[in-house]
Amino acid sequence: MSPTSTSFRGAARARSASAGGPDSAIDSDPASERASRRALVVVNRKARSGTADLEPAIAALAAAFGEPTLLDVDDPGDLATRLERACGPDVDRVAVAGGDGTINSVLQVLMRVPKPLGILPLGTANDFARTLGIPTDLEAAAAVIVAGRTTQIDVGVVNDRYFVNAAGLGFSTKLQAELPDWTKRHLGPLAYPLGVVRRWRRHRAFSVLIRGDGETIRRRVIQLTVANGRFYGGGMTAEQDARIDDGQLDVLMVLPGEWWRHVVGVIGLKRGVYPEAAPIIAERRARFELSTVRPEWIATDGEPSTQTPATFAVRPGALEVFVP
Repeated sequence: MSPTSTSFRGAARARSASAGGPDSAIDSDPASERASRRALVVVNRKARSGTADLEPAIAALAAAFGEPTLLDVDDPGDLATRLERACGPDVDRVAVAGGDGTINSVLQVLMRVPKPLGILPLGTANDFARTLGIPTDLEAAAAVIVAGRTTQIDVGVVNDRYFVNAAGLGFSTKLQAELPDWTKRHLGPLAYPLGVVRRWRRHRAFSVLIRGDGETIRRRVIQLTVANGRFYGGGMTAEQDARIDDGQLDVLMVLPGEWWRHVVGVIGLKRGVYPEAAPIIAERRARFELSTVRPEWIATDGEPSTQTPATFAVRPGALEVFVP
């Protein structure tokens, strides 16, 4: 574990003890102090569950901190500017009502304007919420934010773009670009395996060159994923013992191979355990450089955002998040 990161349970106990627990934090605050503590909620109503009834969650936040400010994600292109403007000194926590893509957009601002981050899961996969143990019930997720228990987690960065779950290139990036929004909205996580079947026969392997820790590695891969958190890609597991506060990135390379080996590989990816028969190489690194013969798009938390060549690194304990 990195010296600047903490475990969820230890941090939760320490924060809860210093705050006197969630009930005392709410009941003992004078009205004037509560008025100065406000929550800002970023809402993506285009997320898979974006039409879900947020009223109980918003009511829970309002009871604790006063009526929260709502910031709708109408145009993702101008979200950063609007969010940075809205994160004034009276805002002491930012909640995201959306999926991992919306969280990634908000993350870019919070790395410049530090505020504790809360999650109200509305996405298709909600991998970040799963890593943190955030309940999918919105009212219960709001209760986590109200309770005020936080911990510091690592943040990955590639070419100055931050990510919390994973960054990937190859098969997954092309698959994500091809998935229609209606499939994710109506099929949920099932949209991904169905998309895999459609994409599989058309995909070709490509060469990657990795430099870091004094060594150079060249591989032909179908997919390369750099995971910061435990879960990514709709419930895949980076490594069985992966944590989001270990100061490391898990590099997963899926190699070309017979179809039955890839079946074994998929099973391994779901569990985070890779049998010898699986065409997968798993490594841990804190920093490395990656290049390809032709520029390849890299998706951060599911959204294409940069291209190779790329430099990957981890920022230990760089983000404060609310956890159960």
